[in-house]
Amino acid sequence: MAYILGFWFADGYMRKEKSYRILFFSKDREILERIRSKMNSTHPLRLRKEDNVWQIAMHSRKLYEKLIKLGGLRCKSRIIEFPYIPKNYIKDFIRGYFDGDGSVFFVKYIRTKDKRYTRELRTNFTSGSKKFLEGLMDALKHELNLKYKKLGIYNRGNSLKLGYGMKDSETLLRYMYYKNFPIGLKRKANFVSKIPIYQIHNTA
Repeated sequence: MAYILGFWFADGYMRKEKSYRILFFSKDREILERIRSKMNSTHPLRLRKEDNVWQIAMHSRKLYEKLIKLGGLRCKSRIIEFPYIPKNYIKDFIRGYFDGDGSVFFVKYIRTKDKRYTRELRTNFTSGSKKFLEGLMDALKHELNLKYKKLGIYNRGNSLKLGYGMKDSETLLRYMYYKNFPIGLKRKANFVSKIPIYQIHNTA
């Protein structure tokens, strides 16, 4: 449930004009199917053909009110804050958010000092809310001792990015995608599983 809450914070919406609705969005149908299964829901998945995004809308006043208590907000993209999550589940919440609004990739460049070709791992979290990313930084500092970062600005100032370099990214990925984690986006999990340092850490 911590994972699902994190995923909703990244790629979810709530409204109650005609009925109480909790919505999830993703280009990856499989993760919405798993979320639906974990929540014992039978609501249908629908494809928005205009942007090729899958969505599921769950109609539940009880769920809506519970989400409010957990920090959920309507029109949340620029005002959401990092919620209180029990310590045992923070890594799952962060993985859920990362699967929704995070990225992991390698950058390639030639180092200035010795002209050597270099390939380094990078991770990013994105959000329209400065408060959320600052709260996320606080959590990662407390949990993993990751350094505070200056947030990047893109999308004409409408979005913010929290990025980590090679060593911090390795630490972060091992933390989020721990051995036998219960739920996650297969595409990202498969990418992470092929990173050599992750494989070494998880072959016990």
